[in-house]
Amino acid sequence: MHMTLEALRRIPFFRPRPDKNPPRICGIDHRSAVGALEDAGFWILREGEHIIMTNGQRILTIPTIDPVNALTLEGIVRDAGLSPEKFRQLH
Repeated sequence: MHMTLEALRRIPFFRPRPDKNPPRICGIDHRSAVGALEDAGFWILREGEHIIMTNGQRILTIPTIDPVNALTLEGIVRDAGLSPEKFRQLH
């Protein structure tokens, strides 16, 4: 079954969303992100397709792709309890 582009646009998850809040952090390579998070007090628990880090209270998952998507990185920084400005200082 093939759907036209107009039919796809009627499906909510296919509608383009205006980017009202562009990411405040640029995508960087995962090693730089891990280094900055280590400087913030996190350490590596496990490495594989993703790097799992913790500070004893929070658990973070960092994908091992380069560069890490800016929106993904912004979510990781938020989950770490850091502001984008503080993360930029650490990076």
